[in-house]
Amino acid sequence: MSILLDQSNRVLVMGVTGNYGKFFVTDSGGYGTTVVAGVSPGRGGGDVDGVPVFESAHAACNATSADTAMVFVPPHLVRAAAIEAIEAGCKLVVATADEMPVRDTIEIRAAARANGARLVGPNSPGIISPGKAKMGFMPSFCFMRGPMGVISRSGSLSYEGSKRLTVAGIGQTTVIGIGGDPIKGTTAAEALALFHADPETKAVMYLGEIGGTEEAAVAEYAARKDAKPVAALIVGKTAPPGKKMGHAAALVGSKADSHAAKTKMLAKSGVYVCKGLSDLVPQAHNALAAAS
Repeated sequence: MSILLDQSNRVLVMGVTGNYGKFFVTDSGGYGTTVVAGVSPGRGGGDVDGVPVFESAHAACNATSADTAMVFVPPHLVRAAAIEAIEAGCKLVVATADEMPVRDTIEIRAAARANGARLVGPNSPGIISPGKAKMGFMPSFCFMRGPMGVISRSGSLSYEGSKRLTVAGIGQTTVIGIGGDPIKGTTAAEALALFHADPETKAVMYLGEIGGTEEAAVAEYAARKDAKPVAALIVGKTAPPGKKMGHAAALVGSKADSHAAKTKMLAKSGVYVCKGLSDLVPQAHNALAAAS
């Protein structure tokens, strides 16, 4: 399943009659996303801004050939909604909810793998292929089309980083929020593999943070002889050990999880490591120059 989006993705919105679902239909539809159906049990037969509402994902997919699902339901309902969409035939499912039970994410990942689908999220703003389509609630003006893939553990950092790239004239192929939870629907390694296979992506910007092992996968990829150039910004330099920083997985549990250890590891693997946010654009230029 490709990580890239375009108008060919036929999107189903789970929880379409809620505030986030309604906003998504209008916002993403105006951006170019092809929203074909919504699901809201007990409210089937109506519509949201012209998008028909169905009782179930199976009914929606059968009637509209939806193949992509955006899930906007409370955290405790995400597992059932996401698995329903997967089993109905959706090959890409985006779940943005915070405070998802870890076991629920594990079960959704297992269902996705068993059905040849991909999960993006949770605790994520979603995914956007600038100028083509978006699956999430990111501010569209921060992004523009171009050659750099972006992977981010932080939603707000993905907006800030992409906006800086855009202002500097560096567009993005796709920006994916892999989320800040310990268990992710799509990991950094999986996102890198998809960018590696994408001919439009010439280099990758990775926006990471303290805690977890995602950055080790980035370093492993960058050290490969056939790797596309990677630049990276790691935040959390001043976070005290033993306390999480914003995300559940942003916790320094050992020296290997620290900012110093991660930046050293990435630099040793050939990653263009940003000294801070102000260094993001220069290192992006270095990565793209290495790709040419």
